[in-house]
Amino acid sequence: MAFVGWMTGLSPLSHGEVVPVQGFVPGTGTRTDVKPFYFSIPAPRGQILDRKGRPLAQNTVIRHLQLTVPASERSKLESYTAWLEQAVAGLKQELPAACMPDADQLKRHYEDRRELPVTVSDVLFDQTVIDPTKHPHANVRREYVRHYPHGDMAAHILGYVSAEGAPPAGPVLRNEPLWQRTRGAAGLEQAFNKQLTGTDGTLCMMMSDAGTVAYEQVFAAPEAGRDVVTTLNLETQQIAEAALTKSGRRGAIVIVDAYTGDIRAMTSNPRFDPNAFAQGISSADFAALTQNTDGPLFDRAVQGSYPPGSVFKPMVVLAGLRVATVDAFREFECGPTLMIDGREFDNWSKDDHGWFNARAAIIRSCNTYFYQSAMVTRDVPILYMAHEFGYGQAPVLPLKASAGSLPTRAPSNHDLANLSIGQGVTEASPLQVAMAMATLANGACRPRPRLVMQTQTQNGKVGDVASPCRETVMPVGQIDLETVRHAMFGVVNHVKGTGKAARLSKVPVFGKTGTAQWVLHGKKANVVWFAGYVGTTPPLAFTVTIEGNQEERGLSGGGTAAPIIAKVLRDIQERPEAHAVSYEKGSVAEETDTLIGPLTPEFIYGVPPPPPPRDNSLGGFFSRLFR
Repeated sequence: MAFVGWMTGLSPLSHGEVVPVQGFVPGTGTRTDVKPFYFSIPAPRGQILDRKGRPLAQNTVIRHLQLTVPASERSKLESYTAWLEQAVAGLKQELPAACMPDADQLKRHYEDRRELPVTVSDVLFDQTVIDPTKHPHANVRREYVRHYPHGDMAAHILGYVSAEGAPPAGPVLRNEPLWQRTRGAAGLEQAFNKQLTGTDGTLCMMMSDAGTVAYEQVFAAPEAGRDVVTTLNLETQQIAEAALTKSGRRGAIVIVDAYTGDIRAMTSNPRFDPNAFAQGISSADFAALTQNTDGPLFDRAVQGSYPPGSVFKPMVVLAGLRVATVDAFREFECGPTLMIDGREFDNWSKDDHGWFNARAAIIRSCNTYFYQSAMVTRDVPILYMAHEFGYGQAPVLPLKASAGSLPTRAPSNHDLANLSIGQGVTEASPLQVAMAMATLANGACRPRPRLVMQTQTQNGKVGDVASPCRETVMPVGQIDLETVRHAMFGVVNHVKGTGKAARLSKVPVFGKTGTAQWVLHGKKANVVWFAGYVGTTPPLAFTVTIEGNQEERGLSGGGTAAPIIAKVLRDIQERPEAHAVSYEKGSVAEETDTLIGPLTPEFIYGVPPPPPPRDNSLGGFFSRLFR
């Protein structure tokens, strides 16, 4: 709004009072009756930015064509309508977007607001200019609305806005909003609504009997809300979303900085376009979103709760190492099935036979090894380790996050067997699994996930800073950690690894595949995982989770999930600067050993720790035979 002219007789008015005032019509030198109206100018919302300051949510200006009916035509609704119809017809020759409003809407406007302009167009997308000498009763009103420049990218994180209260209607009130205000209704828009909402301005508008705006002045300019700076990296978010969308699968990807816990990318598929909500979504369109069985409004990355399957297996190994029940060298004879208390438990592969140690079992994801390992270690150490890595606890986040499910005990050996392979009642969100992988990657602590770095004013004054922090210190030693890390390296880089599809030639990738059964719409289905980290600086931990359809066969963590994240990892390898990481140039070795049978400490740990003493007596032989 701009200063138009000076008006005599201006005085403070009580709430809702509208009083005719004698004044000059600008440019004519004549006096006419005018009515003053005082409006509140809604403040623009603050922006939501990525970690480099690039906008993910901002404001844009939209335009509407308006007409003001002269006082001589306001005595009856019929004459009011007829004048508008004639004026719209005249405008339509130059502005095809001009159109009559809905009859009921026009009637309501006439009853209480006839002195005010009538909107006679939908949103004008061009820079429409009205010639005031040719169309003195017409004007273009500008207002700003929320805009998401990348469409549906990061939709579940950003959320959307909705109208705040009912549209202005009835008698004109002093300081009513010039257009309908909005508020955050989901995601960060809702979580930081207070910070994003600015301070409204004040406008005085004088309407003349001639049907023109005689005078207007901004008494107080609106002050924009604070910007919210996220930890997201635009390029990483874009490539993650592209990879997941191209797969055509329901699922989620989470990528975090393993040192700070910063969420670099987080996406859920299918998504929605928050721009559809910015100007008020129709009931039909909203119903289509809420009734879609694929759940486009559901954030699978933080609210999803799935059985983790084999990505849980490192917890079993670490638990056995910590309490010294199953060391890295201990071998179990494994096959396609194992009988436990009268019930047969399957391995995922019918071809794996022989003596497996921890490294081989992780690389091949051998279920029958983990059944036996858990029977020795028991439930308490495993559940303790899982808890320390974040299972069963809702991540601290400004978004609503699932806590998953972690039992307090495994009351039977059947329950213990299911726990050992991440099945049964154990569940986790993709974000929880990503944070567990970040803990393995940094080797020191479980970092708290961080999605927002700070808020700041439009002139850059910083406030509401969220610093990186740790949730808990990792409860395992470095040698035990290297046992699992080296095995996870083999998952991706061994010729028999289940995650070979994610292998990179220049950057080491550490991973774990997983496949689990769950219930979807009352029927059995599979959910598949690939989780781990890439050895950049800083290391980036990741999780990709894919939901299978009911009774769908052939899904696997290595065959379905790993190729999806591989597209993201290859882009990180080729464009490290764009993803704010670096790595040492070189080549990643491929492992080709036989896996099954005794291995050297160097191959177990990746470093040469002193070998444990071996009892070569007859008693020691029988001890090993029947362990």
